[in-house]
Amino acid sequence: MNFWYIARGAGLAALVLLSISTCIGALMSTRSGNRPASRVVVSYVHRVSASLGLGVLLLHLFAILADSYAHVGWQASIVPFTSSYRPTWVGLGTLAIYTFLLVAAVGFARGRFASSQLGATAWRWLHALAYVGWGMAMLHGVKSGTDTALGWVQLLYIACGAGVFASIGVRIARIWRPSHAKISTATPTRQLQVAAR
Repeated sequence: MNFWYIARGAGLAALVLLSISTCIGALMSTRSGNRPASRVVVSYVHRVSASLGLGVLLLHLFAILADSYAHVGWQASIVPFTSSYRPTWVGLGTLAIYTFLLVAAVGFARGRFASSQLGATAWRWLHALAYVGWGMAMLHGVKSGTDTALGWVQLLYIACGAGVFASIGVRIARIWRPSHAKISTATPTRQLQVAAR
């Protein structure tokens, strides 16, 4: 039963950390005119929260597999939608892990992508899959989590959802702002090269 408590706690902690990273990532892409020192700090917090989130997410996965009560099994953890327990929602969790690992790999390789305009565009699209991964992780937690009925867990889900959606809203508002084109004159390749430092 100890593994079950670890799995539940790690799952919620991973959602919080990955939500923080997603919020920061959304807001980072809208910054213009910020000092390089503040960019470095924000980028560092984004990377650390993402890395910690991935680590805790893997702890969640291994604790679930180690717990005989969960009935998930190795096959369901590798092949989506094959779990005997809530296959759709557990499958979304498996896909979320794959998505976050892909996004992390793309994040580590951002310097290589920044060498060309096409590479910078591809990097942005691939890295944006973090939003898809976050959405799948949220659905996985809400629909397959055994603590979803608890009030404090519901508040946690609401806080994570509100934070991510607000950050995305700010990003969209700044992108479509008429003055955005005047403020941000750097090419996507140049912006990515600066972010990669």
